[in-house]
Order: sequence, then structure tokens, then C-alpha cells
Amino acid sequence: MKKNLLLSSVLLLLTIVSNATVHVVQVSNFQFSPVTMNVFVGDTVRYVWVSGNHTTTCDPSQDPNNSLPAGAATWDAAIKSSAQTFDYRVTVPGTYMYVCLPHAPNMAGSFVAQQNLPLKLSSFTLESSNSYVTLNWKTATEEKTNYFSVRRSADGANYTEIATLPAAGSSTSERAYSFVDNKIGNQRFFYYNIAVVDRDGQQVMSETKLYKNTKATTKLVLSLSPNPIASPGHLNMTFNAEKEGQMQVKIINAEGKTLISRNMQAYVGVNKGHIHLGEQPAGIYTVICSMDGVTENIQVFYK
Repeated sequence: MKKNLLLSSVLLLLTIVSNATVHVVQVSNFQFSPVTMNVFVGDTVRYVWVSGNHTTTCDPSQDPNNSLPAGAATWDAAIKSSAQTFDYRVTVPGTYMYVCLPHAPNMAGSFVAQQNLPLKLSSFTLESSNSYVTLNWKTATEEKTNYFSVRRSADGANYTEIATLPAAGSSTSERAYSFVDNKIGNQRFFYYNIAVVDRDGQQVMSETKLYKNTKATTKLVLSLSPNPIASPGHLNMTFNAEKEGQMQVKIINAEGKTLISRNMQAYVGVNKGHIHLGEQPAGIYTVICSMDGVTENIQVFYK
């Protein structure tokens, strides 16, 4: 009996390990990409350096914005040219919120770790038509499935439930579901995922899908803040990218002199960036952003 129990435990462990996934988070110009994601216990989150000098830190004793489930191991690792990767193996389910210590709280990320439950979607796709998007998903089988929670994000980090759909409950055959989101407006990019919730309240999150609204006006810079800029001149940026590459950013003073010229790594979708202007005299400055033939000029005030 004990041998059978031991054998079952070993087989379960081997199954978890064999199904484990390595999720890559790229670390560059003041952003983690993706900024949030869904993983499973047993998976590995791998942080990979792209540019700059950063850390990946999840330790509440070092930063109050950090949090992780009870019993999970904290981490604090440099991510820079001389330390280009760091692996964290997830062993405890729950939500992990981490930062780059030198650039916190503006450079932050998170992931949700889930138990391997028999609730996964067998497929999840997005279909665009006119001014709306259709979400289609399927389940191969269902066991005590209660409902689906459809969630949307405008920045890839903060999600809002926009609909709930009842599930079949129990099924041994493939089931297909869909939802039409007709409230996308003039936003260029949206992120979607689906939570599958069972009757016991347990849930499993789907992968996240990026939707590009081709009907929306092409816009590069979404926001610059704060404006006016307060000393010592930290300027945060949110910008769109139609493809992976680099966005050139220049800071010009009132006399037309270029104070800062920098390339920011960009990934398809919504991106975050950060510029430190340092000690500059009060006045009006122009931020010039260029990428893929699109150039936008934004005035900011330094007080």
C-alpha cells in the first residue's frame, strides 16, 4: 500500500514537472514585459535582461508594494548586462507583486500562480469585425464548472470583469462559447483573458490575448505624467507600439537644445517608459517621440 502511494506521488510529481512551462519576462527601459501573466504551480518565471540596470524583487521587507503568498520564497536579483537572467520556480499558488527597486513604484509587475485543476480551456481566440471583437473559447471536458468571467485591460496590467457566462457544469464532450465586446471605442489595443470558475470557487485563468483595434486612430503616446514635472524630474510614459522595436525620445528645451536623446524598447501593444530629466530650470520643454514613421510632440512643464 505504501509502495503504491509512493509510486502515485512520484508519478504526480513527474506529471507536474513534465507539464511545467518557462514564462519569459523581458526587462528593459523601466518596464517588465509582459507586466502581468497567469502561470501554474511548478512553472518557472524567467527574467531576461534587455537594457538598463534593474532588479526583480519580491520582498515586502524591502518594498511595501511587494506581496506574495504565505510560504512562498522571496527573491531579490539584479538584472543587468553582467547578470542577464534570473529564474524563479513557482511552488505556492497566489498573487505575486514585484518591482525593480531602483525604479519602484513605477516599474512593477505581477503574476498569478494557479493550481493545476481540470478547468483549462482547450482553445481561446479573438476575432475582429467592424467595431467589435468576438472572444471564442472551448472546453474539452468540464467538471463542476460554474461560470466564465471575461476580463479586459487597456494596459495589460489592470483587468476589469466585463461579462460572466454560465458554463455547462459537467460535460465529457467539447463545448464552445463566445462573447462579443462592442464597447472598445477608439482604443488601439486591449488585453483579454478568461477566468474559469468552478462550484467550489476555485478558478483557473486562461492565457492573455492581445487585440489590435484596426479602426482606432493611430496614436503613439498615450500619457506623460506628471505634467507639470516636479523636481528631480521623473517623467513616466505610456505609449503604443505597432510592432517590436525602439521608440526614439528626445527632450528639447525652449532654446531648441536637445537635453536627452534615448531609445526605448517597445513591444507590440501598450508599453511603459521612464525618463529622468535631472535638475533642470523651470520652464516649458518639448518631448519628441518617434517610431515607425510616426512623430508626436508633447509639451511638458517643469516647475
